[in-house]
Parts: sequence; C-alpha cells; structure tokens
Amino acid sequence: MAVGESVPLKSYPYKNRRLMVIDWASLSYHQLWSLKTKSSKRRLGSVLPEDDELTVWRTKMFNRLLDYIRLFNPLDIILCLEGKKAWRKQVVKDYYTDNATIYWDADGYFVCSDNYIYRVTKAVEGFGVVKVPVKQKSLLESLKHKKLGELPADTQDMLWGVKTSTGTPVLPSYKGKRGSSPWEFSVDKAYWQSYKDDYAMELAPFFRAKAVKCDVAEGDDMIYASVKKYSGDYDDVIVITRDSDMSQIDVPNVKIFNHTSNMFVECAYPQQYLAAKVLAGDTSDNIRSMAFVDEKTGSLNPSKANGVSEKGAVILMENCPNIYAVAKANGWDGQYMRNRTLIDLSMVPRDVSEKIDVILEKPAPKIAQDWSKTAEWGIPDSKVDYYRTLQQFGYFCTIPAENATPEAFHGDMLIKQEADKNTALLDDSASGLDFEDVDGLFASPDVDIDLL
Repeated sequence: MAVGESVPLKSYPYKNRRLMVIDWASLSYHQLWSLKTKSSKRRLGSVLPEDDELTVWRTKMFNRLLDYIRLFNPLDIILCLEGKKAWRKQVVKDYYTDNATIYWDADGYFVCSDNYIYRVTKAVEGFGVVKVPVKQKSLLESLKHKKLGELPADTQDMLWGVKTSTGTPVLPSYKGKRGSSPWEFSVDKAYWQSYKDDYAMELAPFFRAKAVKCDVAEGDDMIYASVKKYSGDYDDVIVITRDSDMSQIDVPNVKIFNHTSNMFVECAYPQQYLAAKVLAGDTSDNIRSMAFVDEKTGSLNPSKANGVSEKGAVILMENCPNIYAVAKANGWDGQYMRNRTLIDLSMVPRDVSEKIDVILEKPAPKIAQDWSKTAEWGIPDSKVDYYRTLQQFGYFCTIPAENATPEAFHGDMLIKQEADKNTALLDDSASGLDFEDVDGLFASPDVDIDLL
C-alpha cells in the first residue's frame, strides 16, 4: 500500500507508441511557485511585475514540455485542464445539507458536522467562530435544532460562508481551505487561473497536443478518463502530475511521473491505497476522515474526538476486510460513500463521464508552429532552438503525425552528440578555456534549462 519514488530520472527508454498525459493545473502551479525559490529570487528578484511573471511562467511551461518530449518522446500528448463547476462540490453540499445539525440560542449557532462543532456568533465585522470539543455535544441537546437543509435558505447560505480565523469553513465545502492560502504574485489569481488554460489551448498545436477541458469535471477526471480510454492503444502511458490520487490507477502500462521530484511514483497496491484514503480522507481537498469510528472494531464511538488517521485506516482494513459491510452494519455507511464518491476516480457520475468522452473524442490539432506567437509570449530564442533541435532529430510531437515514425526518430544520435559535447566542454574546462567560447550545446535533462 505504500507509495514510493525511484531515483531522479535523467533518461528513459523510448517507445514507438507512447501517450503522455499532463496534469496541466498541477504543472502550472509548480512552475509559477518555482519563481519563489531562493535561486529564482536571486536571479529574478523577490517581486516581479505582472507581465514579467507571465513571461517567465510561459517560458517555463514551454521549456518543460520540451524537457518531457526530450525525455519520453511521446507519440501523442493530452493536456488535462480543470473545469470551473466541478461536480464534487455539489456532492459535498448535498451531503452536509442533509446531515449537518444546527443548534441555536439567543447568541448564535452551534454547527455540528461529523466530529466537529463550531460556535458561531455575530461580531462587529462578520462572525466570531470558536471550535467546541466534541465531548460537550450532550450539552446542546436542550437547544432548538434542525438539519441544515430544514433552515431558511438565507440562513443556510450564511452558514456556508462562515470561516474560522484561519480560513477553514465551518461547513466543509469541497476544497474550501485552498482559498485561504496567501497569493504571493503580482498577477491577479483569478486572471491567472483562467489565463493558464488559455495558454494551454494556444500552446497545444506546437506539440500536436489535445488540450481537454470539461466545465463540470476536474483535471483528475480528465486524466483518469484519458488513461482508461486510450491505454490499450499505446505501448505505455506516462501521467505527469504531483497528485497522489493518481496512485489509485491500476492499469499495468500506466506510469506516474512526479514533476516536482522528477521521479516515477510506484504504488504496489493501488486498490488498498484507495481504500485507505477513503477512510482517512484527503486534507488537501478538505475531505474529512471517518468520524466516530473505532479503528479496531469498526463500531461507532460517539465520544471519539479524532477521525480515522492514515495509520488507523490500515488497522481498520486489517481488522475489517469487508469495509462497506461493516460501515453499513454500524451506521457510518453514509460518510463512507461520501468519501468513496469524492475520492474514487471510477465514481464519476454517468452524465459527467459522457460529457468527458465527447471531449476526448475530438481530434488533436495538426502540428503548427507560430513563431510570432512565441515572440509575443517572450519565449527566448534558446528555447525555440531547443524545439528545432528536437524537431531535427524526429521527436514525434514536434513533427506532423504522418511523419512520426520509428524510422524518422534519431534521438539516440542526439544523445550521443550531447554526450560528446559535454565531454568536450569538460576537457576544455580542464585546459583552462572559457565556457563562453564554446557554442552549440544542446539543452538536455542533465542541465538546468529553466534559466532565462
């Protein structure tokens, strides 16, 4: 069940038919936040104007695609984008509308959901929020109370909007904690979130890539659907992401590559990993763990303050092999199915799945390099030369589909040429020559080619 990583990757065996699926949002955020590393701040300064931020980010994304083409030589690429009206948000809202209990007195409300109680009172500005220990819930029984969905609509809306001083919603909206993180960039967050997808669409023809987006689906859904739909058509599929949810993909020829560590992620038991995550929840998506569940027996324990931990999930699975049967017998099947629906990528609703499939069926664009675009984006000539080098040696996603054949590909020659040039540079360095006097070194995965 453990998820592990191999050593950082510098080379990888090529295949004649390989699909590369990229988690565009994950990679985009990684490249943007890389501007805040110490080395980037030294090179670029602590605060960049908005236009400069976008120029550097665009270049990083362009360069990263070239890196992955150089490393993996995919025959085809799918860029998976995030929808803005993801279906999981409504699943969470419906669950807590039906299951959260609201108590009230003259001073305010007590919001009770799972193993959380929040005291909400009116303040001079907004609301005061205090977390109440679960063991005090019995003291609330004398107060008036209703399920959230039984309250007036304006009261429901008000409670959905209340957050703690740290930005945690008192009612756990899906991914509700993410908006509380500080945004450290000059470019407006909402603008950038939309812009990154527009850039993917414009960049796609340079690489014959399909940029796919479904308004009601997340990037995870697009990745999973792409893998399930196309894995049989290729020798292998490489998914580029840092999202641990992808470790649940149980398809033999699919490999997960973490773009932050440059390592393949290996999950020995994907189904057990998924089962444990359903029990323990997902803090990054604000999905709570099983509440009041005894980790040794699976019985309900109303006095248990903490939800099931990752370690506790493993213990529970060992003691209760048929988790759903135990959950149903002990009355926590509702929260179990809530988490399974939210976390298990095979649980996408049929209507959403059908919409995704229609989008995936659309053909990829023909290869088209608009160098006036790269100039407009501020892509340096060195990166354009990097692209042309890969094109010269027949890397599949830089040439027309009809020309992307094993006979046209000469990546082995490029590798040898680069190795010879690197050796020559080292020899010249040892003899005292200035590196700046040596021209023509092609970019390679062994070199930090993120520098502008």
